[in-house]
Order: sequence, then C-alpha cells, then structure tokens
Amino acid sequence: MKLVPSLLMLAALATSCGGGIADPPKQLVAITVTPASADAQNSPNGQVQFTAIGTFSDGSKAPIQALWTLNGPFTETPVANISLSSSGLAHCVAGGFVGTSGVFATAPANPALPLPQMTMLTKNVSGTAEITCP
Repeated sequence: MKLVPSLLMLAALATSCGGGIADPPKQLVAITVTPASADAQNSPNGQVQFTAIGTFSDGSKAPIQALWTLNGPFTETPVANISLSSSGLAHCVAGGFVGTSGVFATAPANPALPLPQMTMLTKNVSGTAEITCP
C-alpha cells in the first residue's frame, strides 16, 4: 500500500504550488457617480461631464465604462431637452426641461462582461447623480 502515501504527497505538492482553489474573480459591488449633483447653469454651455467610479469586491476603485440613462437603468423615456451621451456628458438645452433629473450609471457586476452584452437580466450595479437645468 505505498500508493496511498504517494498520492497524499502528490496532493500536498499540487496544493502548495497553486493547485488549490483559486480566488474568485473580483466583482463590481458599487458605482459612485461624480459629480454627485451639478447645476448646468454653472457649467460651460450647460454641459456636465459625469464619471462612473467602480468599487470592486477586493476594495479597489477605478473609473469604469457604464450605460448612462436619465430615468434609471434600462428605461428609454427621454427627459425633454436633456441629452446624455454614452460617455456621461449631459447637456441641458435652453428653453427645455427645467428642474432636477436623475443621472444613472449602470454596469455589469462581472467586469469581464462587455457593456454591450449587458441585458435587463444581467446582474448589475448602478450609481446615481443629479443634474439641474435652469
């Protein structure tokens, strides 16, 4: 029965050389949108550039690409005369919407999933900010 000790030694070597359980991949756990609120009246040409900062399961933070919307993730109801680009640039058009609107940044919890492949069923994370149009 020399086979059993040999198998135990082989298993111990495999585990000590990285053959054990791998760490799970880091996940996106939160999004902070900056600025948190902005008054377009105080911005050049009524434009505000929003940025999405992701917080990951390992505690790290980094700018991320996000799906930008005005009425919450996966909604298509436009807010009259506010435009929001795919890069987070919001613009209030003179004579249009007056008041405060939400700005939402949404991204997949799995950072390896390309943004265009995200659907309503994808586990995702969102962050919000506000823009005020004069």
